[in-house]
Amino acid sequence: MNVAGSPIVRQVAPDRLEVKEGGGFLVLFGVPFLAAGIFVTLIAARIVRLKNAADVPAWAWPLILLMGLAFVAVGGGLVLGRRWTILDAGRGAILKQWGLLVPMRGEAHSLADYDAVVVRFEAGDSDSADRYPVLLRAKGGGADLALQSATQYGESREAAAAIAKSLRLPLVDAATTHESVLAADLADAPFPEQAPGADLRGDAPRPLRTQSQVRESSRTVEIILPGPGFQWRKLVGPAISVGVLSYLSPQLLRFFRQTHTPEAVQTAILGFAVFLVVVIPLVGIFNAARLASRGRTLVTASPEGIVIEERGAWRARSTRLPAAEILGLDYGTAEDAFTSAQWGAKQRVPAGRDIAPRLLAVMRRLVASKGITVKSRKGLFTFGAGLPDDEVRYLHALVVRALGDSDGRRW
Repeated sequence: MNVAGSPIVRQVAPDRLEVKEGGGFLVLFGVPFLAAGIFVTLIAARIVRLKNAADVPAWAWPLILLMGLAFVAVGGGLVLGRRWTILDAGRGAILKQWGLLVPMRGEAHSLADYDAVVVRFEAGDSDSADRYPVLLRAKGGGADLALQSATQYGESREAAAAIAKSLRLPLVDAATTHESVLAADLADAPFPEQAPGADLRGDAPRPLRTQSQVRESSRTVEIILPGPGFQWRKLVGPAISVGVLSYLSPQLLRFFRQTHTPEAVQTAILGFAVFLVVVIPLVGIFNAARLASRGRTLVTASPEGIVIEERGAWRARSTRLPAAEILGLDYGTAEDAFTSAQWGAKQRVPAGRDIAPRLLAVMRRLVASKGITVKSRKGLFTFGAGLPDDEVRYLHALVVRALGDSDGRRW
């Protein structure tokens, strides 16, 4: 099933893969556009007649026709549009095709121009979701060749592994802070079965001071991460609201007396104001205080996998990731985030100008560590965000060692 237009990768021959994009839920999204476009076009062509057609000025009919054709083009593209990428390892060729249900045009590329299959991360915005494109990396710094793109990491990683094995190319996973490289025959192997050192960044020592608590046994590591704590600035908004209500209430009561407003109406209005300005903020403060006292995250890592239990103010949520579904481990420090933010800021600064040191200092204080990221077939799961950099490295090394095999092997 092609869900939400996600790409479909299938083996069509022993040395041939096909990546197909289009269809799925995009069809349902495009049908209203196509139907509306056809209807408006028929009106413009006078096939569907309007009762007030005589009142429509002559210059408006071409505009109605253009609007109808635009809707037909958008809807038709969503309903009928397809893209195919044929990866032929036997012939060493790549064929990209576009069309409406059937291929109508295409372009060819040589596999000899590419040396790896890459999974990357592209951040979305308010109008689009995050995406994980799969590309072929060009040799010599040339333009990479996009193969597919999905909104779920697991889908893109699975497709990238299939492509890497079919083309016998290494798989480069650049979806998180640090790249990991796997040989083609290990592209879809679980983390414990990958080559030694595949995702390891070094054995980090235990920091002198830690915010987390660690309990180790021969086969299991338990990490207790603290909750977010109570932020006193949460009291500022409710305090201002209560002060404003206290100041306005006498004037409001005076207005009610002068206008002889019924007591039931007075009670309803004041009750609603108190509920909106006092009760709701107090509930929020109570929940924040309860979360500060009870909230925590318990991470249990062993050769069998990782369990992440997040305890909130009122209930707990548990995520179980068997070792067979874990594809890698990564971590992101505040220093990594600052370097990335600094690089992005330099790209937006005009050539010949430097970023102000004060701005760099502000950026450095604002960025925080991303914690440890578990890359699995289900997606990306993160814990420990906001911890100091040395503690993030230490916890990452602990979890990596805990995922070693039952013989106690340490990567």
